[in-house]
Amino acid sequence: MSIEVTMRHSDVRIESLKEYAEKRMARLKEKFPKVTKVSIVIDVDSKKHMYTAEVVANRLGETAVGAKEFSESGKSVIDTAAARAERQLLRMRVCARKCTVRKQRAASAKN
Repeated sequence: MSIEVTMRHSDVRIESLKEYAEKRMARLKEKFPKVTKVSIVIDVDSKKHMYTAEVVANRLGETAVGAKEFSESGKSVIDTAAARAERQLLRMRVCARKCTVRKQRAASAKN
C-alpha cells in the first residue's frame, strides 16, 4: 500500500505532522489489506489557525473513501479524518460481505 502525504499552504514544512500522518495511515493497512493507496492532504490556514485534512483511500482500483475534517490542532484533524475513513471502509466491507451472501443464497435457491 502506498501512502501519499501532501502539505498545502504551509511556509514551513512540518515534518513531525507528516510523519504522524504516515503512521496513522499505516494503521489502515493493518485493518484493511485490500486498500491499495491512501492519500492525505493537509491544508493549513494561517489566518484562521485551522487545519483541514482530506483522506482518500483507493480500494482495488476504485475510489472507496473520502473523508474531510476541520480542526485547530494538526494531530486531531488527522485522527478524526482517519477514524471517519476507517468507519467508511468498515461499512463498505460489511456491505460487500452481505452482497456476496445474498448472491450465494440466490444461486443456491435456483439449484
